[in-house]
Amino acid sequence: MPVQINIFLLLFGVLQGVFLSVVLLQKKVHEKGYSFLVCYLFVMILQITLKVMSKVWLFTNLQPLYLLSYQFPFLYGPLIYLFAQQFLFRRAFRVGDILHFLPFIIVMIGLIIANQFTEPPLLFQPLFSSVPRLVLELISISLYHFFTWKCWLRYQSQLRNSYSDIKKSQLKWLKQFIIISLVVCSFITIIIFLMFQWYPYNQNIRFGFISLTVFIYWISYCAWNQPQIFSVVRGFADETKDTPVVPSLTFYKRPQKYSNSSLSKEEMRRLVTKLEQLMEQKKVYLDAEITIDKLAEYLHCSKHHLSQVLNAGLQKSFYDFINSNRVEEAKLMLTDSSRAEHKIASIAYDAGFNSLSTFNDVFKKLSGVTPSQYRKLQAAPQSQQQRV
Repeated sequence: MPVQINIFLLLFGVLQGVFLSVVLLQKKVHEKGYSFLVCYLFVMILQITLKVMSKVWLFTNLQPLYLLSYQFPFLYGPLIYLFAQQFLFRRAFRVGDILHFLPFIIVMIGLIIANQFTEPPLLFQPLFSSVPRLVLELISISLYHFFTWKCWLRYQSQLRNSYSDIKKSQLKWLKQFIIISLVVCSFITIIIFLMFQWYPYNQNIRFGFISLTVFIYWISYCAWNQPQIFSVVRGFADETKDTPVVPSLTFYKRPQKYSNSSLSKEEMRRLVTKLEQLMEQKKVYLDAEITIDKLAEYLHCSKHHLSQVLNAGLQKSFYDFINSNRVEEAKLMLTDSSRAEHKIASIAYDAGFNSLSTFNDVFKKLSGVTPSQYRKLQAAPQSQQQRV
């Protein structure tokens, strides 16, 4: 029974992984930064599939593929690193990137040579010996996840205040993905090693592969709960090219930052008035994909001038300016009697937020209370008046 349960859960992981990959491919997100994520999922799906199949049958009929599965951990690190490069910086695949897969390529060559000899040549033996292979695989996984984390930190340090909550939610998801991937990939590598060492005893350890199933379902849940993570990829690197850096406490550095600006005080006041009218009449902040570039187009001014208007004229970053308007709009919705039955999540999305967690954080930061607390506080005086 335990073995049957294990197979059942692993098959669920395979089916969900295939479904998620098909969804990602149909949305063509692989063209915008997710091709390596799809490959990453494919390796996991293949890893699970081979653990569902009979080991005896595999060793008899698909021995090279079965032996190669022990080397799959060499793929996880390079794939997640290249995914982060493509996702954050829109970096296209280069011929030199093949070098990241050199250990795995060497193993494939070793398997071909091993078919002609009783054992692989001395040069390849560390990759076929269980303990050295485990050490090399863990080093590969750790180093590549470390480099991926460095990419995330570098991009985070360059993060402009011109981003709305969509980009920030994507970075938050990527941070979680890197950490969980490191834990899961290292765990699976150790499980593979122990299964090989203990065979044919203690094979119940194969239950550890359920962690891959859980991981795949977590990615699927994120795709369902926060669709913007997998649907809004464009512009991630483009917006970082020319966006001026907005330092903290910008208003103290106003003379140095905009000393060479061609924007006059009269023009700044005109843009501030026009910006306030735009917020009041068109409510462009309700657009979940609004960026500083789009807002500059509405005002018919340059992105640099708009940044100066926000920071020097209003003492706000683009992110804070947009979200403060969204919070005010959400307050109106929360006190609207016609929306009394609407859920907080519905209010958040209608106000322009694309993440419930971001909405809760921003609302509490600006209002001092959570959205649900605010609704209750506003509803209390109304109920008292009705009783009177």
